[in-house]
Amino acid sequence: MRLLPIILFTFLSATVFAQNTDPAFSSRQLRYLLKEKVRVRDISAAIEMFRQHPALMVQDAAAIETSGVAARSAEILIHGDNKAESEVHAAINPTDTSNIIAAAILQDANSATSPLKVSVYYTKDFAQTWLSSNIVFSPNSADGFVAGGGDPVLAFDKSGTAYISWLVLNVNLFGAQPVKLALYYSVSTNKGQTWTSPVVIDFGTISLDVLSGGNGTGSLVDKQWMATDRSGSIYEGNLYVSYTRFDIIDSSTVNSSILVKTKPKNNNNFGAAVKVHQGAYGTIQFSSIDVDEQGNLHLLFFAGNSDDDLALYYTGSSDGGATFLPEIKISDVHFPGVGESALNPIEGVAADRLYPLPHLATGKNPGVLFATWCSDGISQQETDGYDIWFSKSIDNGQNWQAPVRVNPGNDPQTEQYYPSLYVSDNGTISISYYDRTDDPNGTDTKYVVTYSFDGGQTFAPPVDASLMSSDFAAIGSLNGDFGIGEYTQVVCTDHHAIPIWSDGRTNDGNIDIYAAILPIGDAVSSSGEVGSVTDAFSVELPNPAKEKIGLSVRLNKPSRIAIQVFDASGKLLYTEKMPGRQVAGTYRRDIPVTPGAYFCRVDTEYGFKVKKVVVQ
Repeated sequence: MRLLPIILFTFLSATVFAQNTDPAFSSRQLRYLLKEKVRVRDISAAIEMFRQHPALMVQDAAAIETSGVAARSAEILIHGDNKAESEVHAAINPTDTSNIIAAAILQDANSATSPLKVSVYYTKDFAQTWLSSNIVFSPNSADGFVAGGGDPVLAFDKSGTAYISWLVLNVNLFGAQPVKLALYYSVSTNKGQTWTSPVVIDFGTISLDVLSGGNGTGSLVDKQWMATDRSGSIYEGNLYVSYTRFDIIDSSTVNSSILVKTKPKNNNNFGAAVKVHQGAYGTIQFSSIDVDEQGNLHLLFFAGNSDDDLALYYTGSSDGGATFLPEIKISDVHFPGVGESALNPIEGVAADRLYPLPHLATGKNPGVLFATWCSDGISQQETDGYDIWFSKSIDNGQNWQAPVRVNPGNDPQTEQYYPSLYVSDNGTISISYYDRTDDPNGTDTKYVVTYSFDGGQTFAPPVDASLMSSDFAAIGSLNGDFGIGEYTQVVCTDHHAIPIWSDGRTNDGNIDIYAAILPIGDAVSSSGEVGSVTDAFSVELPNPAKEKIGLSVRLNKPSRIAIQVFDASGKLLYTEKMPGRQVAGTYRRDIPVTPGAYFCRVDTEYGFKVKKVVVQ
């Protein structure tokens, strides 16, 4: 039997197909159904090796070595080695915000016996130092050798118990359905230091014929998300997981659904799966869930029936995930070619790895919901580059505001992609994403964070989380073009954002995990200032101002100075890089503007500050 190498497999997290879709659309997507989860560089060679040496199917469950961190200025290296580590997720402990857990895929595409692990790191001192913990990635040796998997997702409950879920793709040559893709979860009651034995949430099996692109039947599961109920309602303590299930009918028909399972408090097992949508969609994927302070479960997903019919949909449950409301469209999403080869690619990101990555979060007021995603437009292509979009509902998802572009939109070629979303207890919205603003025609990329202090009406100019850029042209060279995966995550307190991401700043295919600690919160929103905590410089602005922005920068130490002024929509109006290094002293600029709200950003060698000013 001929099996294809990894570069031709696509378990497209992004795509599944019902019987009522355009056959060309369904056929195209089905060809790539198995790529994403396969991590063995040459699956046929691996299968042949295990045919000859069956004992090698027993998996090594040894712990990952404990490692510390190296601090570099405002960012922290969580874990560094010479392998590709990507697809990062993180969660912060509601009972102790100094405790954060991060998880990622640690990938070695050249290893046939151990191509993949989920690595887990935890901090108990607010991201200053990190240690590794152990997860038994593939717990059942009878399932065969590891051929792929991934998608680590974390969540904390109200008591500080942590949960992690992930996927494992195994191949057992002696089974009737030898290919198994299982969704597991594990629990930590000591802040991520140790984890319980994995428990299966759901799984699917297929034949080798399906794996190699031939005829066959079976089922697969993919792309889970988790949330816990911390509300104090009768459902408090529930752990919810949403995911996609693919039921393969034949070579041209795959029925797919977004499902939710619920694990009640003090119960180790999940209940029956509940389908969350009523419509049938040619592609359906990327569910994201959250629970509000009243105990209502909210969920969005990405779906459509052709490249011209793609959208985000919302549904919710008020009875602990037992039933769901009919889905409601949040927004059209222009993202043609998703799942095979994006028709508007991002240089340095494999075209079949490019996804809209929607995220949902609940607000702190009843009925308020937020959604973010990336695309090159809404109902049609609007820019040459991808942007970060945002929408809001104030009535429990029944109606959604027209999407707005989060990133400054004055350069239509600039790429912004792969967002994450977090809402602090004080209502501050933080959105993090990869940004190519500094290199719009190239591949140098940074990771940035933007904030909204007014419920999503306006967003501040993005703040650099990464101190160095990565050349994405080389970022997938050590992991079969998997690159940085899809996920990253920002977590927050009322006063700080902690973005956690992976980048390849060495530009040789090595990908490491970083975090940054950025100040936000009550003091920021009340003063209108975001920025680095330093006495090396200060920024003064008369506020409100009349007819002009009178900006003063006071340097207490010599430094270079750069100034930018943005309007409330994020459009860059003024930029200046003062020549050379300025001596200590005060530097003033008067910038004429029309009445309105503006953001002024000052960058120095000692950090940055962003201040909001209203001009009358």
